Amino acid sequence: MASHRLRTVNKDQGEPAEMDMSPMIDMVFLLLLFFLVVSNPKTIQIDNRLVPPIADGAQAAKSIHGKIVMNIHKDGTFYAEDMKTQFDDKEGMIGYLTKEKERIKAKGNTPVLHIRADKGVDFSYCRQVVRAGAAAGVDQVAYGAFNK
Repeated sequence: MASHRLRTVNKDQGEPAEMDMSPMIDMVFLLLLFFLVVSNPKTIQIDNRLVPPIADGAQAAKSIHGKIVMNIHKDGTFYAEDMKTQFDDKEGMIGYLTKEKERIKAKGNTPVLHIRADKGVDFSYCRQVVRAGAAAGVDQVAYGAFNK
């Protein structure tokens, strides 16, 4: 009798058992979507017309989030990070820095004024940018330089 039951249990039941992969695929897409939404990618554009100075103590930036980049060329022209926005007066620069500071604070980051000046630039131009940043309420400043 037991052998009869074993034969019936082991008897071919039709098609073989298969694993349904659709829930796993759904989970992979949900994870992918989660990481795309949570990540906050930021790339900093580099102005190729600038030749940064070399400093012995230069260090790599710890974070790129919160940077407000200002480029200063040899002729004393000021550009934003996009390399298209040029500032002719102090009020325009203060307005730009204030707007960027508010945008960065809304994301929960600390705004840092990142000055990239050409190595032949007089410091008085850097001072103008620092003063505009202070007027806009940005209290942290970083200077861009290469490490030899």
